[in-house]
Amino acid sequence: MSVMDEALILFIGLFVGLFVGQILSAGLAARYTGGFDWYDSWLIGFGMLGRAELAFVVMDIAYVQHQVITEEMLYTLMTTAFCLNISVPLTIRWWKGRRGNAPEQSENVFN
Repeated sequence: MSVMDEALILFIGLFVGLFVGQILSAGLAARYTGGFDWYDSWLIGFGMLGRAELAFVVMDIAYVQHQVITEEMLYTLMTTAFCLNISVPLTIRWWKGRRGNAPEQSENVFN
């Protein structure tokens, strides 16, 4: 099995686990500690998916500078962080469309 095949298998498991875990942890924290309603709590959970900027820096240090992770780990972590970042606008747009009484947004932000 090639490095990319192994990385793909690990990516799927890691992505699903992080996707569900981050949404649940942030959404439930917003609901029970922030007092938000369920709709806004899940919206906050979706917004927390894209926190990968620091992950890319850590991966660079771990792989390039110190060689403490393998090439397989690098590909897996990089792909997962990238896809989690991409999923933020997709999930938020999908979720915002589910609220029937959501206020309409103005096309011009300066009005």
